[in-house]
Amino acid sequence: MNARAGKLAARSARRRVIAEWALVALAASALVATLVLTRATERGDNVVFDTVSGWGVRAPHEDIVVVAIDNRSIAEFGRWPWPRARHQALLETLAGYRPRAVAYDVLLVEADPTPGADAALARALAAGPPVFLPLTFDVPGPNGAPYEVLGPIAPLASGAAGLGQVNVDFDSDGVIRRTYMLERDGARVWPHLMAFMQAAAEGTALPASAGVAPGPAGRPLVREAPLLISFAGPPGHFRTVSFIDVVNGATPADFLKDKLVLVGATADGLGDRYATPLSHHTEIMSGIELQANLLDTLLTGRAIAPAGPGQLLAFSLTPLALALAGFLLLRPRANLLLGGGLVAATVAAAAVLLLQAQVWAPPTAALAGLLLVYPLWSWRRLEATSAYMLQELRAFSQEPDLLSALAQRRGGPPTDVIDRQVALMRAAIDRARDLRRQVLDALQGLPDATLVTGLDGHVLIANREAEALFADSPVDRPVVEVIGGLSPEAQDLDLTGEAGDVELTVPDGRSFAIRRTPLSEADGAQVGWIVRFTDITALKDAGRQREHILELLTHDMRSPQVSILTLLGSSEAKAAVAAPVADRIAGYARRTLSLADNFVNLARAEADAYSVEVLDLAEVLLDAVDDLWPQSSSRQVSVVAAETDGEVLVEGDRALLTRTLINLVDNAIKYSPAGGRVDCAVRIEGDEAVCTIADQGEGMTPAQVANLFMRFHRVRPKGGERIDGVGLGLSFVHAVVQRHGGRIDCASTLGQGSSFTVRLPLASV
Repeated sequence: MNARAGKLAARSARRRVIAEWALVALAASALVATLVLTRATERGDNVVFDTVSGWGVRAPHEDIVVVAIDNRSIAEFGRWPWPRARHQALLETLAGYRPRAVAYDVLLVEADPTPGADAALARALAAGPPVFLPLTFDVPGPNGAPYEVLGPIAPLASGAAGLGQVNVDFDSDGVIRRTYMLERDGARVWPHLMAFMQAAAEGTALPASAGVAPGPAGRPLVREAPLLISFAGPPGHFRTVSFIDVVNGATPADFLKDKLVLVGATADGLGDRYATPLSHHTEIMSGIELQANLLDTLLTGRAIAPAGPGQLLAFSLTPLALALAGFLLLRPRANLLLGGGLVAATVAAAAVLLLQAQVWAPPTAALAGLLLVYPLWSWRRLEATSAYMLQELRAFSQEPDLLSALAQRRGGPPTDVIDRQVALMRAAIDRARDLRRQVLDALQGLPDATLVTGLDGHVLIANREAEALFADSPVDRPVVEVIGGLSPEAQDLDLTGEAGDVELTVPDGRSFAIRRTPLSEADGAQVGWIVRFTDITALKDAGRQREHILELLTHDMRSPQVSILTLLGSSEAKAAVAAPVADRIAGYARRTLSLADNFVNLARAEADAYSVEVLDLAEVLLDAVDDLWPQSSSRQVSVVAAETDGEVLVEGDRALLTRTLINLVDNAIKYSPAGGRVDCAVRIEGDEAVCTIADQGEGMTPAQVANLFMRFHRVRPKGGERIDGVGLGLSFVHAVVQRHGGRIDCASTLGQGSSFTVRLPLASV
């Protein structure tokens, strides 16, 4: 029952572990999914993005040149905004340098007060290389409009090669990391200014732009085509020339020829400055450098696409799934290493995707899931382990102590929950230690040499008798090698099969019975063997003496009786000895001869090894009946053996079983009246062969039946008729039936006869 309870407890514990694991997995997965879909970890993701972006600093695209409206130019040309003539001068000078395209990142939303200045600037815009002008949106617009387009005035818009929006997108921390390449208002679309520059650089068709015309009322702007900027470097990273140097012709011709020129403000106080992932503290980036980084991203094919919700969920839940699998498959130390590895691998995977595949998969949600699931699982496992240990300790404390009379209580009464748990643990440990000591003492006190081995046959424990029996210490040696030290014949012993007795005789004449019994745990699982060496030398000597006595009985005692009977039958004895005396002498001799035969048969039935074979019990019964035909005929007793339907097969010694049935039938004949009947039958009942022998004699009392199988016990008939025998026949029958794994019963009633039933197991054929 204890083993079964242990198995049930173990199964319940496994189910609880799976349930706890499922709850932890569900809670952690739900948390990660919530963090991913709500972007709750955006600030942490931004830190990772900024850090990894710093690892990707590279040389900028060689065709990008920034013409900066810097502090020196402001000092030379005066306060901002400048008149149109300043911008016209730059464009006319740039035309001489022959750049490939120009992005003039200056919002020209108001007319110049000087007459003809805007028209002159428009002519300069159209005369040279393609010049693209920016526009932006004021959201919300005036008079309840969702937005207002803020772009260059009409003359300038018509002179430009294209108009593109330059809106920026601030993250929650105020840093610019992304932009949208399209702004849409229904069917009207405004591409980004750098999309025009990319088309000019690659020689493709310029994108269509809705320009500055007002759209239908009530339609809000929609941003499309998000793109994370792959920053080439911090502020000041791109090749830059001062506005005044270009106007004055101080810039080398090759510096701007066939280049992509971006004109914009970098001077302090102009307001067009932003924080970026590569900005540090007060080092912020001008708007024109921001545009240069975007153009570099487009031209180098390094545009970073944010992962979609499904992709991000898969990326974030994969480390969590691996950690959860490790909880079921790995040990705590390996799980700790796995957790650290998963954290590092998640950050590394996000960095590789960002720098190599240009895909941004924010890792913070995955890291949060990992950082949550480990303490959560540890807490639940500690809670479950504590509850399981407490349950087992309580169950162990309630189990009966085999040596309770020797147990001693230790410590005072517990004071709180923790103290009670500690007290239970201390009591269990003390009890286990005591039991170990007591088992070792009991093993050492055994009179036989005893070894305890593992399943591999190596000796784990040996008592003092074993240490004395073997020449060398048997511990930590193979048991076959240990026994081989007693006798070379021991090398041939089979100690790998089922448990049982093996006899071994050593050269000095001693004999040992080697008995192996399984050593099992509480749940019944075998963990080793207990090997005991019992010295049976005295028993062997007693057996040999017994054989000598049997020889004495079978030969030395039988021979004189046979000789007496032979002499009494001779003519000389008949002439010399009176007939009554001769009959009496012959009766005594036959009784002595019968006593010797019955004693020898009983002794061999109880001690000798049987010669087992498969035989038909019905056939054995017929042999016994035929053998007793002379006796039944002389007493005029009819012995009837009922026919048997088929064979009734048993395993046994044919001679001994035949003698057993002869004794039973002979007794039935002896105790039956003249002209009586003895019924014999063999049948099958379940898995047993049943032989019944019933007579019609006087029957017996319950007291006589109770002593029937005792040695030398005889039942005398009421009439005083003398029945030959010495009272060993039924003892022989009882011994043979028991040695064959069966049993014999007797049912008798005074005046109604007796019935003997022999039951033997059927042969397994």
